[in-house]
Amino acid sequence: MRISTLTSAACSLLLLTLSTATAADYTKRVVALDPSLEAALIGKWTNPVDHVIIEVTSVDLKSGEIKGKEWPTSGLAKGNEHDLVGWVNQAPPREGFDNVVPVSFSTTMFEYGTLPSWSGFIKDGKIVTMHYLVWPNRTYTWDHISSFQETWSRM
Repeated sequence: MRISTLTSAACSLLLLTLSTATAADYTKRVVALDPSLEAALIGKWTNPVDHVIIEVTSVDLKSGEIKGKEWPTSGLAKGNEHDLVGWVNQAPPREGFDNVVPVSFSTTMFEYGTLPSWSGFIKDGKIVTMHYLVWPNRTYTWDHISSFQETWSRM
């Protein structure tokens, strides 16, 4: 019994050590995330292309992780709620260069089997992104990824 307990304790300690050793070290971040990013991102956003609504509900200033919800306003998925996950990052401004705040987010459109993702930046109170939509079934191999630009405005 004692050997079994010691073995279990040793295995637990090993697993804890391994999970801690593989965790991202955000202390190596090039610059700490500015607390104003929470106010800049949290809230509801939409775009004029497909009128999707996203709501950023949290921004982890240590990791840069974004969490929220997404709601399509048309089609089979209209009104259905989807989880939204993403990232925000920063770097210090450089003289003579334009500086923006990189951001990305994605969700799953389980009603269609698609995976939409958006990557871009925050600037002047807008989120400017490229939208990538991966389709599971298409007529041609080269047609599985659609892409276009969207500019998100606060609702």
